[in-house]
Amino acid sequence: MMAIRPSFHHKMALIFLLCLLVLIGLSSAITYWKFNEIMRRQVLNDLNQIMAQNKMNLDNLINGLDKATLLLYTDHTIMNILNRRTDDYMQIYDDIGQLNDELTKYMFIPLHSSLSAYTITFFVSPDMPFAKELYSGKDFFYGFYNGIDAMQMPWHRQAVEADGRLIWFTDPAKPGQLYLARLIKNPEALSLRNIRMGKEMIQNVGVVVIGFQTTELGKPLEASKLSPSTELMIVDSQGAPVYSLNPHPPAFPAAMMQAQPSDTVTLEGAAYLVNRSPLAFGWQLLAFIPLDDIAGGSTIVRYIVGISALTALCAGIVLSFLISSQITAPIRKLARTMKTIMYTDRLNVYLEPPKGNDEVGILYQSFNNMMTRIRKLVEDVYESGVRLKEAELRALQAQINPHFLYNTLDSVNWLALESGVDEIVEINSSLSSMYRYIMKDANEMVTLDDELQQIRHYVNIQSICYPDRFEVYYDLPPELLDVRCPKLIFQPLIENAIVHGIEKSSGKGRIDIRGRIEEHTAVLTITDNGAGCSIEDLNAFLEGKHNTLQVSQGYGIRNVNRRIQLQFGDVYGLHYEPGETRGIAAIIRIPAGTPCDSAYGQP
Repeated sequence: MMAIRPSFHHKMALIFLLCLLVLIGLSSAITYWKFNEIMRRQVLNDLNQIMAQNKMNLDNLINGLDKATLLLYTDHTIMNILNRRTDDYMQIYDDIGQLNDELTKYMFIPLHSSLSAYTITFFVSPDMPFAKELYSGKDFFYGFYNGIDAMQMPWHRQAVEADGRLIWFTDPAKPGQLYLARLIKNPEALSLRNIRMGKEMIQNVGVVVIGFQTTELGKPLEASKLSPSTELMIVDSQGAPVYSLNPHPPAFPAAMMQAQPSDTVTLEGAAYLVNRSPLAFGWQLLAFIPLDDIAGGSTIVRYIVGISALTALCAGIVLSFLISSQITAPIRKLARTMKTIMYTDRLNVYLEPPKGNDEVGILYQSFNNMMTRIRKLVEDVYESGVRLKEAELRALQAQINPHFLYNTLDSVNWLALESGVDEIVEINSSLSSMYRYIMKDANEMVTLDDELQQIRHYVNIQSICYPDRFEVYYDLPPELLDVRCPKLIFQPLIENAIVHGIEKSSGKGRIDIRGRIEEHTAVLTITDNGAGCSIEDLNAFLEGKHNTLQVSQGYGIRNVNRRIQLQFGDVYGLHYEPGETRGIAAIIRIPAGTPCDSAYGQP
């Protein structure tokens, strides 16, 4: 049974429908997510404002306590009374009354606007002269007491170690009570004049302790709950609750002390939005808002989004079939035409493009252009087949020419031998070797050893043409002879040295071919003692600049330089320098290869 394949029309409608489903799903999800994000942002904004206000209220309370205790440093009346000793009971009674009046002035009156109920106890250091006139004790009441008993308490030692900084502590025997303590130091002992005079004075006057209910901290928090389920609390640096509106607050993990100021956490199985603000003493002000309270208003939004998505889906199904039918009509026509071409091999086909310059119209035009090119390519393939056969015939003919030249040179060689002309025999032999070397693949890389062998043949020919006019010396280390290089890089340079240098000078000429290795680079030098020429013109010609250098002199060296750079890169190549005494030096740089065992010595 033949399977039914869906048509392009149905596929297009299905694609439209799928795209519509994706768009509806994404838009619905984004709308719902955006609404929740707006609600969350609004809640966070309100929460941040409430937290900022609560933090400011708590900071003002703690700063008020801090400033009130600092005022005791500046009270000379208190310091004078505590620093003197008297045996007059009436004077002692009056002094104690005056101390309590000063305490009321500096402490009770400033704190009355911040705290509704509190205690202030000043535990005077036993070293102070007036301390023996005071009652001793370690409980917290009101007034001045001898601190001899309180010195044994941990909170007293902490206050002394804090050296004038405000500390806090709790009393396990009095739950719900919070205490703040500060060491009061003698301002006279801190005077620079007394320090310079070396006057010994009592440093610590005593410790003042302010006690109040933790509910005093919660007064500014009680009216700032965003929802009935909002949890507000103050915890210490270890995460232990200092104050909470909830008598049974959720357990607070210590790891949250390093968390982000606003984050989502799960506590005791419930998800909360948490906001925290740092306070004094390492405390943290925390707010826990259940996420269910935030998401409670999103139910109606889910309903509206769902109805809108369903309506859009129904409309999209109808539109998908209508639009896909309109789009695929010209494409179905093109498919039928291509099927006709496949079965009939008709190439003279032309489709009238639909109206408009859209993608379908471009597809029709491309189809017409393609059919035109196919017809042209068929014609070109036929003509290229004819030209290929002609090229094969010319190649076979060209293969005959080298053999003809080899045979001709061989005939000249035998004729010279029979005639006893040894110079012609020697020239012909060297010329044949060079011809075979040249006729190899032009792109083939050769060794310096092969290149020097051909130079010997060339020098042999030139020595016969210019008898006793020059000598050639070779000085190359063995490790250079296996270095690979392009073919015929020496011959044009030797030719220029003979024709343009030695031939134009008087006396016997000398050509030195030397080589060395410098940092993985083979440096080859061809030096002559001829008439020489402008080094600047030679190097400028190699760089492609126009100058007075003759083309016949410069064509070969430019060819050598270009072939080396094409093979190895622009960092290598040919350049010229002045000779040691006279003449010029052609210097070739190519990458160094693997050393071998053969060597060249003196001629």
